[in-house]
Amino acid sequence: MRLTLTSLQAEMRGSFAAMSLRIDNLDTNLHERADHILLSLDKHMKDTAYRFREVDRRFEAVDQRFEQIDRRFDAIDRRFDAIDQRFMIVDQNFKTVQEQFKQQTRDIIDALFPFFTSVEQILNKHENRITILEASSTRSK
Repeated sequence: MRLTLTSLQAEMRGSFAAMSLRIDNLDTNLHERADHILLSLDKHMKDTAYRFREVDRRFEAVDQRFEQIDRRFDAIDRRFDAIDQRFMIVDQNFKTVQEQFKQQTRDIIDALFPFFTSVEQILNKHENRITILEASSTRSK
């Protein structure tokens, strides 16, 4: 019985040693895997942070481009406003010149009207004389 008990003890010690070795191996594997996962997670976090910085940098570049475009549009808008002001001034000047032309035309017509009226009266008198002379010459024949 002693032999059996001793052999059982040895066998149990061997089993416990094997189990202890397996547990140690599992513990080591678990720690290695945990370390690997932590390293992967750390790398992933660093990569993600780098990518976010890159995205931020690109957004900043896009924002700067939009600001440049806004400045250009503002400049174009100011130019169009200045052009519009010039057109309003030209239009006002044209209206002024047009009114002056109308007034000068009226003044010329008013100045020439009496002359043409008198010329018309003279022509009418001459026409009447010619008609009278023609009538008298046809009677004398």
